[in-house]
Amino acid sequence: MQISKNNFDILFFPLLFFPISIVVGQAAISITFLFSLVIFVIKFKLLKIKYNLQNISLFLFFISIFVGLIFKDYSSDFYFSQLKSSFLYLKFLIIYILIININIEKNFYSILKIIFFLSCCLMIFVIFDTLYQYFNPDKIDIFGYKATLDNQNRLTGPFGNDEAIPGSFLTKVSFVHLIFLNSFYLYNYNKFKIPIFIILLFVNLLYLFSIFFSGERMAFLMTILGLIIVLILDQKLRKYFLAVSILFFSITFLIVSNNNYLKERYIILSKFLFSQNYLSGDVIIKSKLSQSDYLKRNEINFFNNQWGAHYLTSIEIFKDNPLFGAGIKGFRKNCSNKKYENIKSLSYYKRCSSHPHNLYLEILSETGILGFGSIFLFLGTLLYKNIKLIFKLKKINFNDQNKILFSCYIGSLAILISLFWPIRSSGSFFSNLNGIMIWMNIFYVSLFYRYFKKNSMI
Repeated sequence: MQISKNNFDILFFPLLFFPISIVVGQAAISITFLFSLVIFVIKFKLLKIKYNLQNISLFLFFISIFVGLIFKDYSSDFYFSQLKSSFLYLKFLIIYILIININIEKNFYSILKIIFFLSCCLMIFVIFDTLYQYFNPDKIDIFGYKATLDNQNRLTGPFGNDEAIPGSFLTKVSFVHLIFLNSFYLYNYNKFKIPIFIILLFVNLLYLFSIFFSGERMAFLMTILGLIIVLILDQKLRKYFLAVSILFFSITFLIVSNNNYLKERYIILSKFLFSQNYLSGDVIIKSKLSQSDYLKRNEINFFNNQWGAHYLTSIEIFKDNPLFGAGIKGFRKNCSNKKYENIKSLSYYKRCSSHPHNLYLEILSETGILGFGSIFLFLGTLLYKNIKLIFKLKKINFNDQNKILFSCYIGSLAILISLFWPIRSSGSFFSNLNGIMIWMNIFYVSLFYRYFKKNSMI
C-alpha cells in the first residue's frame, strides 16, 4: 500500500530515522533528536499522556534526577556538565511521549511495514560490512575502519574506529527487524515455502555469525537469551528458529574448534564466570600489586577483576549518595577518589571507567534509591503488563497482519528482557548511543502494547 505524505504519521519519525542515525554516527543521532524535539513542540497541544503507574513512575525518575542536582556542589565545574547531561537526557522522555501518541488505527501497519523493511535493509548492510571486515586479512571494513587492539580486536563494522558495536546494534536495534523479516515472509509466501525458507535461513545464520564474530560476547549471549524467549512464546516461529539455532551452533562448534582467537575469548568468558582463581591480565596485576595489596583479595573471584572493581566502586559511591546518587556521569567523576582504593578487589587500581558496566549499579550510583526505585517501577510495570497481555493474546486466532505484528511484539519484549538481565555487563544507560539502543525497545514494546490492547478487545 502506498503511503502519501499526508497520511504519514510524523510521530513515527524517531522509529524511522534512529536506526540509520546510529550507523551514521553521533552527529546524526543528535540531529534526529533535534528534529524529534521540533515535532514535539509542533504537536504539543495534541499530545496526550495517561497518568497511570507506569507513566507517573517514569516522570518521577526524571524529576528525581533534577531534584538531586539541588544537593550538588554548585561551584564545581563538573556541576554544569551534570546539569547539561540531565537536561539532554530529557530527550528520551520527549520521544517516549511521541511514541505513545502514534495513531494505531490509520495506516499503522502500512507505515510500520515500510519502516521495518528499510531497517531490514540497514541490518543486512551492517551484517555484510561486519562479515567483510572479519574475513578481510587486514580487518578493515568497506569504509576503511579497522579493528584494533584498542577495542580488544572487536570488529567495528561501519560504526567507526572508536565504536566496536556492530554486535550491540544487531542485537539491541535489529533483533525486532529480523523477527519481522521472518514472520512477514513465512506468513505471506507459503506457496514458495522452500525457497523462502532457504533465503531466510541464510539471513538468520549471517545475522548470528555477525554478532558472534564481532567479538561482543555479551551481545551474543543477549541474542541467545532473546531467541530462547521467542522460542518459548512464539509458536509459529518456534520450529523454524529451533532449526536455525541447531544449525548455527553445529557450525559454530566447528569454527571455534579451529579458531584460536574466538576460542580464547569464550574460554576467558567462562573463566570469568566459573573459575575460582582466574584474573583478567593476571601477569599485569601481579606486577602492580605489593604483598599488602593481596589482603584486598575478594573471596568472590569475579570482584578481583576490573569489572568487579567497577561494581564495588559504584556500590561505595551509592553508599555515599544514597538518596539521589552522584548524578548523571557521577561515577566517572567520583571513582578516582582515593578512599575507593579500599574496595576489596585486587583490581582496585582499575576501578575507574566512564560507567560501572552494569545498568542497575549505574542507575543506583548515579540517581540513588529514588531514581533507581522509580525507573524500575516503570520498567517492572511495563514488563509485567506486557507479559500478561502476550499470554492472553496467545489464545487469539489473529489474521496474518496481526500475527506478524504479534511476532514483532514478542521479539521487542524478548530483547528488552535480555537488556535488563541483572547479571550482565552493559554500556551506559545515560549515553547517547547505548541509551537510544535501549530506549528503542521500550518504544516498540509500548507501541505494540497500545496496538494490541486496542485491537484485541482484551
